[in-house]
Amino acid sequence: MILHKSVTYEKEYMDTMDRLAQENGHLRSFRYFLNQAGSWCSEENRKKKRPKVVVLGPGIPEELIWAAGATPYWILGGSLASCVWSDEMVPRDTDPVSRSLLGYLHQPTGVDFSDALFIVPVSCDSMRKIANLLYEDGRKVFVVDIPPQRLDPYAEEKWKEQMIKMTEAVSKHVRGRVSVKSLKEAAKKILLARRLLKNFLDVSCECRDVISGTGKIFVQNSYYYVENLEEWSIAMRNLTEELKIRECADESNVRPQILLMGSPIYFPNYKIPFLIQEAGLSIAATADVTSMKIYDMPSLRRIKFDREAWIGEIASAWYRNDGSPAYAKNEVLYRHVCQLLEEQRTDGVIYCVLKGQIEYDFELERFEQMFESQGMAVFRLETDYQYQDVEQLRIRIEAFSEMLTQKCLEEEKRIP
Repeated sequence: MILHKSVTYEKEYMDTMDRLAQENGHLRSFRYFLNQAGSWCSEENRKKKRPKVVVLGPGIPEELIWAAGATPYWILGGSLASCVWSDEMVPRDTDPVSRSLLGYLHQPTGVDFSDALFIVPVSCDSMRKIANLLYEDGRKVFVVDIPPQRLDPYAEEKWKEQMIKMTEAVSKHVRGRVSVKSLKEAAKKILLARRLLKNFLDVSCECRDVISGTGKIFVQNSYYYVENLEEWSIAMRNLTEELKIRECADESNVRPQILLMGSPIYFPNYKIPFLIQEAGLSIAATADVTSMKIYDMPSLRRIKFDREAWIGEIASAWYRNDGSPAYAKNEVLYRHVCQLLEEQRTDGVIYCVLKGQIEYDFELERFEQMFESQGMAVFRLETDYQYQDVEQLRIRIEAFSEMLTQKCLEEEKRIP
């Protein structure tokens, strides 16, 4: 699939969804997620949207927004078509996620952001620049600085203070009242969604090839494209139950299993996972900031009856489990990868870095040492949202696939 500059935003989404439908059309429950994505990208539906609270990127504990009576409108980037809308606003070498995100905010037709409060977590330098552009554009902006040193004894307190202020800003903007009851209900709703997502990811690993690796990424990304989280949770449970009753692939014929990590893969730009599958590899799991949404919060039941205590505990749980590139040393992501390798078979790692997102390269050396100690091959690739490099990437990924396949065959021969 090669996307030309003339292709519209809506068609870019539809092309990806058509491919996903071809791969996973046998799963009846998968259709809900396709329908939700189709509604998100539809120009007709976008023109009806007038969100109150917009979150740029996944780096905010959304319970605090739900508790104020608002529905977070997530903008993550991921679209080549929306990059075009920001051509005159950013330097040429700006990373594609930031370009796509900013372009979406300035789309020529679509969502009305005139009454929105923009929450901008500063996970990289580009996000700080975007926040400033929004200020200059006369937007209402709340900038969140993520303390980068978790070893700083005051880091978590700084974060909690910001979250209390952010909750107040959201509450004031939407004219909602944040109470212990609303915090408790929001926390319960988000916790259920996280547990259902975790269960889906676990079951999909056991039922390899029943749902494609790209399909798993898509379902995980769908969390950011729905407004009715209760409905999404029901659909997630239904899909997981459907996977359980499907016949799993023969383990002896399973393709080499890949851990995909580095820059997050955002819908609809699934160029890399599609190429991985075409090369004969299977995406066993992803490890990035979006996959960290599966964290649990068992301590909430012990919180004393106090509004700020609830906000603080929700904020702390998020901070302790955040795997964004904002941190000087991303220990949370490192531990998460270690756990993934213990829980499931992994034959190799593809580490994708989008051009301009150098923060992910800083982490690569440490991960390479860990994978090398386990005899696991790592393939780093650099790309952007353009499709001109597809054939070059295909050749390199196919070579990596052949190497892993040969290695797997040799290991099978050694098993008595």
